[in-house]
Amino acid sequence: MEMKKYLIGMTIIAATLLTTACRDSRRDEIEQRREALKHKQDSSLEAAQRELAIVDSTLEAVKAEFERKKVEVEAHKAALKATEQELTDLTLLRVKRDSLQVQWNMLGAKIKYIRVKMNEL
Repeated sequence: MEMKKYLIGMTIIAATLLTTACRDSRRDEIEQRREALKHKQDSSLEAAQRELAIVDSTLEAVKAEFERKKVEVEAHKAALKATEQELTDLTLLRVKRDSLQVQWNMLGAKIKYIRVKMNEL
């Protein structure tokens, strides 16, 4: 009977130690994942901000070029001297401007989303 009590007691102690060790291991694993997620969010945010800066400056340059070209083409259209190439170039510039604007909007939304997720941690 004493041996049975001893074995039951040892089994309970072993189970308790195993459960505690697993719980601590799981907490460490969760903390490591949390740190990895924070690092990933930081690097993603930094990369998106760098890309946004490049897209922003390119967009501003294309907008200025488009406006300049638009005034020139409008003047030629009014004088009935606009060429097909001028009109095509203006259209292509508009497409480039619009594409950059969409990219700028998406990067802005991505940065906002990352910041929201970072605040949730």
